[in-house]
Amino acid sequence: MKIWQLNSPNHIQRAESPDLVRKDDKVKVKITKALLSEADVCVYTGDTRVKYPAVPGRFAVGQVTEAPEGAYMQKGDRVYLADVTEDEDSPDGLRIAGESAPGFYRDFALAGPDEAYVLPASVSDEAAFLIDAVAMAEHVIDELHISVGQHVLVIGGGLYGNVLCQILIYHRAVPILADNNAERLARAKKSGIYYTFPNDETLKNHILEVTGGKLADAAAYLAFSNKSEPSALFSLVARGAYVAFCAPVGKSLSVNLGNALRYNVTLKGITESREFVSTAINILANKAVNFSEFPYSSYPEEKLPEMLEKYAALYRANGGLPEEIDIFRFVF
Repeated sequence: MKIWQLNSPNHIQRAESPDLVRKDDKVKVKITKALLSEADVCVYTGDTRVKYPAVPGRFAVGQVTEAPEGAYMQKGDRVYLADVTEDEDSPDGLRIAGESAPGFYRDFALAGPDEAYVLPASVSDEAAFLIDAVAMAEHVIDELHISVGQHVLVIGGGLYGNVLCQILIYHRAVPILADNNAERLARAKKSGIYYTFPNDETLKNHILEVTGGKLADAAAYLAFSNKSEPSALFSLVARGAYVAFCAPVGKSLSVNLGNALRYNVTLKGITESREFVSTAINILANKAVNFSEFPYSSYPEEKLPEMLEKYAALYRANGGLPEEIDIFRFVF
């Protein structure tokens, strides 16, 4: 079996690995496409510590090539591979693809019932790479106890923030998106998000105008592609509101808990959303998310080292990545 092996930070190469032998209730999956995500770039640069040699690749889709008789997943099924699963032996109880477990930049993977999800024909491979963002949005809505008509402030207008706002609209809540990147705000408008504002000293007045003189009912801060002060949003929500801080890469955040106490808010931390993956697939099957405004590119897997290095340079310089969906086709 061929893999992309990371031997040390910034050094990845193709290598050979023993073929996987299917056993027990697992299926064997041929990786067909994998995403280049911020999580993978952090592993590549060494910002996220892993045990070397490592195989990066957090998000992937594939096709079942071998399955036990009577299994839910059958040979030929197209599946989304779970990036996070439970692991009782790990310190935090989780197994994360590309970090604490082999990632998906490889030829094949073995997957059990909780490690792969069959994709309906109405969910394209491209849409499948939004599953994590939609699942996170559903997780946020659940944790913040959002109800119909509530105004929800979303700080951070990247892909995850854009999707969160769309899912809030899907649940008949009213998102207010704030970001200091004009391109992201314009993309949000085109995606159907009505209230978009700069994240500056004018934001509070904009919220009061939208809500008829009230502060936001709840708020979510998205740590990726976002350099704004996290604690600033406490003064933008009603007393006793729920506030979520989301960082799927495990990015470090400094939050002033004194301000949280002052405004009597309830804090929620969200780093993974595996319990909402099936819900996310159903939402995508119903075409409830528009991602046409985000650039989409597809590359042969031979371009992976070049793109990782390109993204690593951008990450070092800017602390973030381009607003693109870059997918690699794995045809070994």
